[in-house]
Amino acid sequence: VIDGNSYEGCSFKTCDFSLLERVEDVMFEECNFTSARLNGITFKNCAFLNCKFKYARLFGTIFENCKMTGSSFEGSDCELIEIKGGDWSYCDLRYLSFYKQDFSNIRFRECDMSGTEFRKCTLRNCDFHSAIMDGASFEESDIRGSDINGSDLRVVSFKKAKIDLQQCVLLAEQLSGGQFE
Repeated sequence: VIDGNSYEGCSFKTCDFSLLERVEDVMFEECNFTSARLNGITFKNCAFLNCKFKYARLFGTIFENCKMTGSSFEGSDCELIEIKGGDWSYCDLRYLSFYKQDFSNIRFRECDMSGTEFRKCTLRNCDFHSAIMDGASFEESDIRGSDINGSDLRVVSFKKAKIDLQQCVLLAEQLSGGQFE
């Protein structure tokens, strides 16, 4: 049972949290959740600072207004994960797949999203400033109103994505090598 309001450097490797339904206002700093089962838990107003979620099971997990700064999700099961607001800056989200999910109003500033797939997702008004997006895909997703400045957009797939005029101009400038300046 998670009963404190702060955990630092704790190992929750392979722990099964399936009996928990909700965790609120708890801070985890540099904790290890490798291969942990966090299915179906709602985390509200929690902070996970520089935590490891390597191969964690996050099926149906809800992160509501959480600060995830610097956390790593390598190989995690993010199917049906719900992210409602919050700060996911500097996270390692490489090679994850998301399908038909709403991630609006989330801060993904300077995340590593190499190879990450967002298919048919809603990512309105997000902050992707300076995110690493090598091989990322926003196929059929809506990213209008999101800040994509500072990222190399030439290595991103926007196939059938909905983008706004400012994003279109930024993309055209990068694809043309700055010939429109």
